[in-house]
Amino acid sequence: MGKQRLVLIGNGMAGVRSIEEILKLEKEFEIVIIGSEPHLNYNRILLSSVLQGEADMPDITLSTRSWYEENGIALYTGETAVRINTDKRTVATDQNREISYDKLIIATGSSPFILPIQGADKEGVYGFRTIEDCRAFIDASRQFQKAVVIGGGILGLEAAMGLVNLGMDVDVVQHSSHIMQSQLDPPASAMLQDELERRGIRFLLEKDTEEILGTGRAEGMRFKDGTKIRADLIVMAAGVRPNIELAKTSGISINRGIIVNDYMQTNVPNVYAVGECAEHNGIVYGLIKPLYEQGEVLAKHICGSECGGYHGSVQSATLKIAGVDVFSAGNITEDETTTAIKLLDESAGIYKKAVFQADKMAGVILYGDTSSKQKLLESIVKQRDITVVKKEFFQSGEENSVASMPLGETICQCNAVSKGTIIEAVRIHGLKTADDVKRCTKASASCGGCKPLIEELLIHASDQQYDAQIANKAMCSCTSLTEDEVVNEIQMRHLSSVQDVISALGWKNSSGCSYCVPAIHYYLRMIRPRAEESVLFEPEQEGGTSVLVPQMYGGRTNADELKRIADVIEKYHIPQAFITHGQRLRLSGVKREHLQSVKEELQMPVCPPQKQAIGTIKTCSCGPDDAVQTLAADLERAAESLLIPAKVSIGISACLDDCVYAAVQDIGILKANRGWDIYAGGQGGQNASAGELLSVAETAAEAGELLKGFLQYYRETANYLEQIRQWIERVGIIHIREVLFDNWLRSQLIERLKAEKRLMEQEMIKGLM
Repeated sequence: MGKQRLVLIGNGMAGVRSIEEILKLEKEFEIVIIGSEPHLNYNRILLSSVLQGEADMPDITLSTRSWYEENGIALYTGETAVRINTDKRTVATDQNREISYDKLIIATGSSPFILPIQGADKEGVYGFRTIEDCRAFIDASRQFQKAVVIGGGILGLEAAMGLVNLGMDVDVVQHSSHIMQSQLDPPASAMLQDELERRGIRFLLEKDTEEILGTGRAEGMRFKDGTKIRADLIVMAAGVRPNIELAKTSGISINRGIIVNDYMQTNVPNVYAVGECAEHNGIVYGLIKPLYEQGEVLAKHICGSECGGYHGSVQSATLKIAGVDVFSAGNITEDETTTAIKLLDESAGIYKKAVFQADKMAGVILYGDTSSKQKLLESIVKQRDITVVKKEFFQSGEENSVASMPLGETICQCNAVSKGTIIEAVRIHGLKTADDVKRCTKASASCGGCKPLIEELLIHASDQQYDAQIANKAMCSCTSLTEDEVVNEIQMRHLSSVQDVISALGWKNSSGCSYCVPAIHYYLRMIRPRAEESVLFEPEQEGGTSVLVPQMYGGRTNADELKRIADVIEKYHIPQAFITHGQRLRLSGVKREHLQSVKEELQMPVCPPQKQAIGTIKTCSCGPDDAVQTLAADLERAAESLLIPAKVSIGISACLDDCVYAAVQDIGILKANRGWDIYAGGQGGQNASAGELLSVAETAAEAGELLKGFLQYYRETANYLEQIRQWIERVGIIHIREVLFDNWLRSQLIERLKAEKRLMEQEMIKGLM
């Protein structure tokens, strides 16, 4: 008797994982896979990482072509199954191919939900589901400026951050009153929104889209409340719908998804369904861990192995935005049947909530510190008692380090890989990097959320410092050159454009990627400053109106300025004025036709949107004189509008309480008995730490001169997006001191800073004439 033929419809993560599990059980099938996309199996969960410039197609490809060949799998990519004949047991494709089967797995996944509104079919309107979508966004960012994402869930926020990183102005439109409403409560959502707003995303909440505006191509949106917004690119990330049409037309039972039992069987014999297209006990799962658990059960059943069946999964979610730590799992809703423990540390930007039902762990929200997420998720799965969970909940990141975990603790929830498995693999195979661990054990191969734990575990296992980037020092995957080498070549060859650099230096990708293109652009602007790109900012847009933040140097104002602001608000009916975190007034809702008049009547400079610039300096007013505000104003004027490698936060405090948290800013200046202590490289949020003492200045004026030299040296020697803390770790605090304490070198740095500032001012005057 020959082999049975197993046909898989869908070359995605859930279906291919089922095949991998079947191959492990050594049940011999003749396997055929039909995939509608022209690619090999890739990690759709990490598409947002591609968009954010942290990965490329090779990085997210899960199965190589040789894997299919070695396992005797016939793979038909770019081909779509269009009909299943369950009586004859055949599958027909759009390439006029008919394939017979003995066993059939349907893993057709889901598709983005495109809102049924007028204009949704216009050019420039996309879902966010495939690598082609990512490439379309990257191409659009080179031609257009304004993007709108419909949907404030995980996918929408990750897409929005990727578009911001591509240099686009981004609004997120959300139907409800807070973002990530399915995973976060209002306090956590508000903290996340504040952080994302600081990173450049604007939010339009409680908005319902009525129409996409434009002729052939999308040009804007109109909402049901009558307001409008401009848009060149519109991304619909308002949920997904299971792909069930193929099953529906084949007589297979469906509801929201393809209905399956505990063994992933449909109502038709020998036909299974798995993944985002399958509905089990009324639930359609969209996260990777449940889909893998389904695949394992399916494989055992189809191979005749003993199996307990699939009984559902605990839903968990991690937001994949670098530097933003958000985790949610289980039931987070509070009602009369639940109790909750909450912890809020506003100064560190940390919020935690654990929800219990009948004193058993039911759900958790972590914002700012997610170091305990694996233990807490296991507590939900194992229904641990409240008295046990309390200890884990209040532990700090250090106490919760991977070194303290038992060997049986799960590190990678998606692939069920324990700490002991990883340590054994590291020691037997000599693994050195997180990528090595991924290839050997599959830990972090899915959502990637456990990669920081793996890196920490590598340090623990090898007892030596581990560099997560040691395997690749190149600028990006487009080139083998380091950033220093690229900058040197730009200077030596007098290259003047991004395309010149890509062509002259032999880029592998002729159009570059979402990291190297803005990086090259940044270096070109630093080497040959062009003021028109740094100074003449468009005002921030918000819901079809503009936002203005009058500059109050050092956070200091007076009666005349406040009166002018009040008069402008009253005269032009500006609906809202807020006090910002940076001690400024934000005027929101300025009509475009009033914009120029408002600027003229304010008689004040306007703060540019903060991207790669020095943020407004936070100051305390507790000192005996105005030295703090004077120093802040002097620094703000000195570096105003100049390009900076990464956004810089500065705090100046003259009180013992350090009320502006200067010690944990990128640069902190604190008044002391001996003068002014200058700290650099602080870190707020999770694992907050004070910066290193850079120097002590006797007077505020001396502190200002040291910092001007410091900022210019940082501008001239730091890599693109390299934060001050990272820069100090790379070049060394001692070296920086040697440069700044050399009077001649420091004076040269300050003179170059002033020269660039003068150029900016001259060009700004020209631009306004």
